[in-house]
Amino acid sequence: MKILDLDKLRQWLNILTAPLMWALSSIPQISNYGRTAKEFSEVNDSLLVPYGIAFSIWLPIFIGCIGYSIVQGFKVNRKRKIYRKIGWYTGIGFLGVCMWSIFSAWGSPRVSLLGTAVIFIPTVYCLTKSMIILSDNSTSLDTSEKFWVFIPVSLIAGWTSLAIFLNWAPIVSIAFGTSLYDITTNMFVLVLALAWAANITYKSYGNLAFSFAILWGLSWLIVDFTNSNNLNTSLSYTTIFGIFLIIFTTYVTRNSTKKFEEKETKNFKINYSISSR
Repeated sequence: MKILDLDKLRQWLNILTAPLMWALSSIPQISNYGRTAKEFSEVNDSLLVPYGIAFSIWLPIFIGCIGYSIVQGFKVNRKRKIYRKIGWYTGIGFLGVCMWSIFSAWGSPRVSLLGTAVIFIPTVYCLTKSMIILSDNSTSLDTSEKFWVFIPVSLIAGWTSLAIFLNWAPIVSIAFGTSLYDITTNMFVLVLALAWAANITYKSYGNLAFSFAILWGLSWLIVDFTNSNNLNTSLSYTTIFGIFLIIFTTYVTRNSTKKFEEKETKNFKINYSISSR
């Protein structure tokens, strides 16, 4: 007799943590108890904090992830291979976002800054891992699953992939003994962020939802530079370059993948035709 059903545990981990992410992040906004994500970013301000409206992307992410958790929790998906592959990664990733919300909202300034940065490391790894698995197996998903599974997991992977570097920017500044507004230090972090984003975009075959989340954050970072009269700086030019880099990487990767799939399909038809003679 099975004492612990790991498949059920995986499903319940997602079912509980997905709405908990939204609940924990909403408490400071509803009750004024704790710091909101926007206020947390402002407290640990650096030159790499996008304009406030950028954080509104969390709303569709939360809704989408709850939808995903419901699909993950269906009995028919309990032992289905693709959900087994991604379920633990998404569940742990969602749990990491919950812990991030707790530290950012109610931790002391030093604890919240370091705690959120450390928590984000396994969180981003798990979420990007699940997104890449989905990109590898996108053909196994039907239309509704692409909307409620592929897109929300890709969005949260994309947004946290950018947010982790924004979170680490003040820590890097402190470690280097520079000001939070030091151009060189922030440039170093931004270049790392762009390199990571381009690499994951390539590995996910130009995943559009992932790319959109990255482009969303970079675009609102440009808006913030404009409002603060920092548009004509090397940092803003690098951000603009990053936008074109992600667009280019997404387009080229998707185009090459499409050609490869067409070639494989053509070879399959030829081989099938020969073998059937």
